[in-house]
Amino acid sequence: MARVDEWFSKNDADWPDDPPALDLEAYMNLPVEGRFVLYHDLSEHLDSYIQMRLDRNLIHIDSAGHVPKKSRKGLLSGYVTDIGDVDTPPADWNDLVASTSAPTKIRTAMQRDRLDVLLVQYHRGTHTGVLAITFKPTEPGGPPRPHLAFSGATDDAAMRLRSGATANSLEDKHVYIVGVGALGSHIADGLSRAGIGHLTVRDHDIYKPGNATRHLVTTTALAGTFKATAVKAVLDTRPYNRANVTSSIDPLTSPVEAATLLLSDALLVDATADDSVTCLFEEAATELGRRFVTTCVQNEGRTLRVDIVPPLDGAAPQPATTLQPPRAPEVFEAGCGVPISPTAPHAVTEAAAIAVRHIIGLLTDRPLDTAGELRELP
Repeated sequence: MARVDEWFSKNDADWPDDPPALDLEAYMNLPVEGRFVLYHDLSEHLDSYIQMRLDRNLIHIDSAGHVPKKSRKGLLSGYVTDIGDVDTPPADWNDLVASTSAPTKIRTAMQRDRLDVLLVQYHRGTHTGVLAITFKPTEPGGPPRPHLAFSGATDDAAMRLRSGATANSLEDKHVYIVGVGALGSHIADGLSRAGIGHLTVRDHDIYKPGNATRHLVTTTALAGTFKATAVKAVLDTRPYNRANVTSSIDPLTSPVEAATLLLSDALLVDATADDSVTCLFEEAATELGRRFVTTCVQNEGRTLRVDIVPPLDGAAPQPATTLQPPRAPEVFEAGCGVPISPTAPHAVTEAAAIAVRHIIGLLTDRPLDTAGELRELP
């Protein structure tokens, strides 16, 4: 009873401390339609018609303007409006239409069956939401009636909401990853999701179909391309990626080039698991007084390590890993002259997540540890 009394009291006071949740759908007493409407920044379409396209169960904006009545060709007619700041939710469909800038226009278009989707933009504080209404008969041959549709933003702002608290700090940062096999590819993806501004991926190895089990790239369509090229291709198609991704397929064999990379503005990440490459970077870092991150998965996935080289604040480096003998005989894939690592996919993604945490810590001047992290699992 106290909770109910509190609800009525806050309702009478117009909910002064109510969080700006974007949930007008919860207040609309309308039947729900199963289609999903995708939208981006609607500012250029306000108070105007748009052409929308139906792709299976998804509706998305195609272009501005009317849809010709006799030539739809899979297009839907939409209209975009904005009802401004919402302090009190519309009570029903009539209340919602009355709050728009063109209620008569909207009602007439609906009655004449010239409106398939209505997008109603609204604001709560600094937050913006969009209510999607579709129109279809509730019975065969009947007049079109408003229905609630699911909706979702596809713009950059929507993607950034889930990138983490450090996303804004990473916009101008550059990470250079040498080695984008299983571990390096997932590190690249984790940094992309986190909002990194510039990402360089480098690997001279070829992507094979069997790599898909542990790798970020999971399509055989990219088989035969270099792993760096394949990772760039995948990241460039991901909707959350805001990074300028560049790739290199050149092998790293020169101490001069290792030094050049360490002297650049990028944080260098060695994910090659190749002692010769790691030694090149270690010697160059010692000579130049620069720092890089090296990471690997060892011991059949039971050892996960991230090393900051040299450690921060003159700290001691992490201890060496105590490797155990292989549990199973070596296995080989046809055409591959080296043994296939028995490391499980979950160990790779776990190690990548640990590495990304430390990389972000260094980039934002909030390191998690002076020397990195070493995990020995049973």
